[in-house]
Amino acid sequence: MRKVDAIAKIKNSLNGCEPQIITPKGESYEEHIEQLSKQLFQAIIEPVSVKVTSTIIEDADFDMYRTATVWAIARSGINWLLTLEGQQEFALAFGSNPLDLKLHGCSSSDALAEWCS
Repeated sequence: MRKVDAIAKIKNSLNGCEPQIITPKGESYEEHIEQLSKQLFQAIIEPVSVKVTSTIIEDADFDMYRTATVWAIARSGINWLLTLEGQQEFALAFGSNPLDLKLHGCSSSDALAEWCS
């Protein structure tokens, strides 16, 4: 996977469904989504092959991410946005070592919602 592929995958997610994001009081949904989307695009990295070794929520999507080819496509500190190779699926993970990441638990086709979870 290349960075251009990661960008296309995220754009496809944003265009494919309305992000499931809670809008703070006093802000419009559209402006909030635009701001969060800009932050996500600024965090996109050159994709890195990663290993998911644990999870916070048992019985969620851990097995899928533990056994699949997984790419990190955005990063902020210890937060990583992951995606599965060949699938429109995203999840948030935590950790400093890309070969030892902890999955937040669930995943979806909503890249922005996963990034902000």
